[in-house]
Amino acid sequence: MDGLRVRMIEAVPERERDEPVLLIHGLGGWAENWSAVMPAIAESGRRAIAIDLPGFGESERARAPRYFDADAPFYGRFFVALLDALGARRVHLAGHSFGGAVAFTSAIWAPERLRSLTLVAPGGIGTALPAGFRFLVLPFMEHITRWRRSPQITRAVVHSCFFDPARCPEEVVQQAERYGAPSVGEMIRVLRAGVSFRRGIRDEVRRPWLDRRERYAGPVLLLWGREDRILPASLVEDVRLLAPDAEVRVIPSCGHLVMVERPREFTDAFLPFLDRASHQEWGVPAGGGRPPRQASGPSSGTMGDR
Repeated sequence: MDGLRVRMIEAVPERERDEPVLLIHGLGGWAENWSAVMPAIAESGRRAIAIDLPGFGESERARAPRYFDADAPFYGRFFVALLDALGARRVHLAGHSFGGAVAFTSAIWAPERLRSLTLVAPGGIGTALPAGFRFLVLPFMEHITRWRRSPQITRAVVHSCFFDPARCPEEVVQQAERYGAPSVGEMIRVLRAGVSFRRGIRDEVRRPWLDRRERYAGPVLLLWGREDRILPASLVEDVRLLAPDAEVRVIPSCGHLVMVERPREFTDAFLPFLDRASHQEWGVPAGGGRPPRQASGPSSGTMGDR
């Protein structure tokens, strides 16, 4: 979008038989969050593409909104520009946590560009904010937690995303350190921004979806770790209010990073869903296109660091 440089990693099948699979990470995440499941996706005959969202990982930061300033319309326009840059007419779209909110936005913004939608412990969509988040985003919290980044904090934050920290690959901790794990104060700003983005989801997505669910009429898969301590699996019911026909799979003995902690169980649910979606034809009903907005349409994006 406007020449924004975006880093991506991919796994390419020997013989491509279906639309690509686009994978979007969560807050504080990066493309490699998906690396444990990408080989299986490629073996199924689909090109697997994982990106660093603008402002994350090694994607361009200078001209991208800070991830705690970007809004829902920005990500809707970004999604369209990204697919144009990839030369992809339609994709199977999957998003984790905050990336689930981005994917949800994209489904409303450009439903004609999706073959299927998968939400993995999506954030910002439900009606309730977890109690711990409500406490952390209180105004005074940022001032009493101005801690420096440290390997100990990074490791603790990463481990909190797992049901069993012993299942956390050491490379995930190293990647968190490499890509600039945030200080606690910055994490609180991110969480506070997540609340603002959630309001944007409510305004840009939730109300239109409730009013006109037919905007995206394609298949939806909802995956959640049963022991998720970041976004509790009880939020499944909130999401189902917006996508009542979604297939739901709650994976036991699993925390927030489902595709990292339980990659086999993830692909056991995900790949058959993609197979079913690939043979399901659906269209965008009249009036079900992109929601009206004042911003101008996107220009072609530039992909880098392939």
